[in-house]
Amino acid sequence: MTGAALHGIRVLDLSRVLSGPLCARILADLGAEVVKVEAPGGDDGRHFGPFVGGTSTFHRLLNRNKFGITLDLRTQRGRDRLAGLVRGADVLIENFRPGVLDRLGFPPEHLLRLNPRLVAVSISGFGRTGPWSDRPAYDLIVQAVSGLMSVTGPDGGPGVRVGISIGDVVPALYGAVATLSALHERARTGRGQHIDVAMFDSLISVLESAAMRALYTMDDIVPTGSHHAVSAPYGTFATKDQPVAIAVASDALFTRLASVLDRPEWLADRRYGSDADRARHRDELRRDVEDALAGMTRDEAITVLSAGGVPCSPVYGIRDALNHPHTAARGMIRTEPDGFRTLDVGVRTAGTVGQFRPAPSLGQHNDLVEDWIHNWRT
Repeated sequence: MTGAALHGIRVLDLSRVLSGPLCARILADLGAEVVKVEAPGGDDGRHFGPFVGGTSTFHRLLNRNKFGITLDLRTQRGRDRLAGLVRGADVLIENFRPGVLDRLGFPPEHLLRLNPRLVAVSISGFGRTGPWSDRPAYDLIVQAVSGLMSVTGPDGGPGVRVGISIGDVVPALYGAVATLSALHERARTGRGQHIDVAMFDSLISVLESAAMRALYTMDDIVPTGSHHAVSAPYGTFATKDQPVAIAVASDALFTRLASVLDRPEWLADRRYGSDADRARHRDELRRDVEDALAGMTRDEAITVLSAGGVPCSPVYGIRDALNHPHTAARGMIRTEPDGFRTLDVGVRTAGTVGQFRPAPSLGQHNDLVEDWIHNWRT
């Protein structure tokens, strides 16, 4: 798409399954020409259900707007063809375990010798340095070892995995941001670089208040269910029928809550005098809030709370959220030309492609490889 933000940027996507493919797809959605390079057997993600028309919906979500080729990098011909493509590419994305691409003859320093302007992005479990750099990792592993799992789950524990593969999604987003940063730097310096993205680092970096409490207090840092560890009332609360989510994270909002629920005595209660006080007495406050909501249905509670300016919402299931009128109004469910429904990009920019192309079939664009090698700029 000529008007897209990354029109003219050429990306080689050597990655598999989730973190790398999502990183590359973000660039494709912004208009980059992304060529997905698969082994002859194909990306493992092609085998993840559910399936529509015999094709993995998981794979389609992560690989739209890409071209697709196969190269056997165990052969000299495959490696030669990859080298030819690297010479004309702007970006290369891979998420092999550290050392795999090196053993195939393409360590970062060689990639940058082939093309000094290349932005080479490596996503791995633990990065290319450090005592755990050679360990294999999946989302579950990095959620566990980063500490994220230890603060996720029912109040008091045990820790559980976040319900999506956040250990892959966060590094994919970081990889895309780092790529755009490196391309901007290249525009000034003329030089590419190698970017080392670790799933572990990515999750450590988003631990926000949990990490600050670990660094600066002696608090026990454990799961608190749907409730926040340092603000209250901030979580889900029972009503007459279904729970309601309420987010009160300031004294001003707490004053509103006490007013709309007709509980002025809360404002004089020393246990609830500040956000920190309320957090220390979270369990008592939860009971008080639920007592105040006991005579209301969820929808009635939302009406009352919303009228008073208190942030609140239902607790929706995934299907409820996907079918919500606001989801439709924001265009978050897109339809590809063949009728396949998929998720939108998640950002609003003038440079996003207007229409999605389906993910390529295995080796669909193999006949274009030689043309790319000879015609991509060097």
